[in-house]
Formats: sequence, C-alpha cells, structure tokens
Amino acid sequence: MSNDIFSPEDTRRPVAAGPLIWGAILIVIGVLWLLASLGVAAIPWRAALAAVLILVGIGMLVTAGSGSSPEGLFTAGTVLAVILALLSTANAAFSLPLAGGIGDRSISPTIDSLEAEYRLVAGQLDIDLSDVVFPEGETELEVSVTFGQISIDGIPDDVAVSIESRVTAGEALLLGTRWDGVGIEQTKTEPGFDTAPRRLLIDARAGFGQIEVSR
Repeated sequence: MSNDIFSPEDTRRPVAAGPLIWGAILIVIGVLWLLASLGVAAIPWRAALAAVLILVGIGMLVTAGSGSSPEGLFTAGTVLAVILALLSTANAAFSLPLAGGIGDRSISPTIDSLEAEYRLVAGQLDIDLSDVVFPEGETELEVSVTFGQISIDGIPDDVAVSIESRVTAGEALLLGTRWDGVGIEQTKTEPGFDTAPRRLLIDARAGFGQIEVSR
C-alpha cells in the first residue's frame, strides 16, 4: 500500500482569501462604528468608506491571484463606489453636512464646555443650553446632522437669537414657526437682535430630517 495515502499534505485545506478579506473589512467597519457610537472619535465616513473600498480592491486582487472567485467582493466594491458617488453628488448639489459620528447624543454644556460646532452623520442631536451663561457680544453655534434630528432648547431669556436653517428634505421648527418640504432655507431672527447685549447666532443644517430650536 502506498504511503501517499497518508501524506499530511493531502489533508491540508487551502486558506480561502475571500473570507479573510471580508473579515478584515467587517472588523474595520465595526471598530469605526464603535468609536463613533462611544463618542471617542468623530469618523469622517466618506473617508472611511473610501478606505473600505480600497480594502475590497485589495481583496479582489488577492482572490484573483489565488484563483478564487471574487464575485462577492466585486459586488461589494460596486455598491461602495455607487454610495460614495451618490454622497459626493448629494454633497455638491444639496450642501449636505457629511461630518460627525453616528448615534444619539445629548449635550448639556456650560460656557466653558460649549463648542463652536457639533456634527452628526446619523441620529438625534439634543443640545440643552440652560446651563450656559452667555457672555456679552455674539456667540456662534454651528450644528449639523445628515440623517436625523437636531433639537436645541434651554436658551436663556436674556439671550437674543438668530437662526439660519437649511434642510434638504424634512422640517424646520424655529421658535414656534414651522416650515416643511424640500430645499428649506429659512432665517428666524428675534426683534432687537442687533442691539441686544447677548446674542446667539445658530447655523443649523440637516440633510434629511428635522431642526427644532426652542427656548
């Protein structure tokens, strides 16, 4: 009987490159999503999608070189390329905000912790300004969400407010005045804003969703 039957080489299975590449892609997406959800880092998602697309391209080269079938990776690469193209087109055509993380955020800042801008790609962004003692002069606040809702409330009574809002599709509710539809660009300025000792200028942008500002 030939010893070739018991050759250990016959029992070895080649490692499939496709699942390894898919695993690496899923790990990258999962880590980025976790960091964004925990608020550890603001992930530029267009850059993240581009990085994943590069991984898919590398995977296609590896699987093609090993003789495996890269159809699944080709499909994934095509879908990612289309998504990136749509995001770039939408950003150029509708000025969609495409920065920030993913998930719901509730923020109650003081004057020392108040940031000049808050960004979110998808989710609900709630900002309570009731603990902020605004200084004299004008304070600017930029807020944006691509898919979801912005809610700003708790504005002190001694602070005059002017709001510039832009919504690609959805609703804007500014100090009791409501607009809805597509391509909303509305400004709401309280009487006496220009001469008030304390002024808050809010620049709020939403892609698809809602902006609500109240006291």
